[in-house]
Amino acid sequence: MGRKENRGENMGNLMEMGTVQALGGTELELSLANELRVPKREVTADVTFLYAGDQPQPCLFYLSFYSPRRCGEESLSEYLNSVHSFLPLRDKASGEFFIVHVNQILTVREAPVMDMSGGRPLQLHLQNGAALQLVSCEPRHAWRSRPIDLLNDAERFVAFFQDDHSRIHVNKRHIARVEGL
Repeated sequence: MGRKENRGENMGNLMEMGTVQALGGTELELSLANELRVPKREVTADVTFLYAGDQPQPCLFYLSFYSPRRCGEESLSEYLNSVHSFLPLRDKASGEFFIVHVNQILTVREAPVMDMSGGRPLQLHLQNGAALQLVSCEPRHAWRSRPIDLLNDAERFVAFFQDDHSRIHVNKRHIARVEGL
């Protein structure tokens, strides 16, 4: 038993050093740092946090190349509505990484999109006193066509369009009132 444990410790030490000796006596280069990395793509968005509700901060989100729900890349909406409570972000200006709880995010504003299908204009009043003039996005399902259905579904964030054709994701936890229904 002592011999197996010793071999396991030696293997662990060799892997940390980056080389492993093969059966024939040759050394193999082993780099687990690159082997275990999951490739992600960077997406820039302006994030308004609860602790600084008056000033959006440009941040980088790290999204998967594969969506867990459909064919194609993971969308920002899917990422925000995932089961993760804490999200890693990178401040675009300083380059520093930080982790934030999803409930500390008020809004996430994506870059403008070309296709903005017509929806219903709404005014959202957030708990911090901000009022947002938005247009509802097309519903995902025809039978859930009312804005109240989008606000009452199980997802944490709901997506809208702004006047400049940018998509904005609003944390439903921080919506106090909606007008224009």
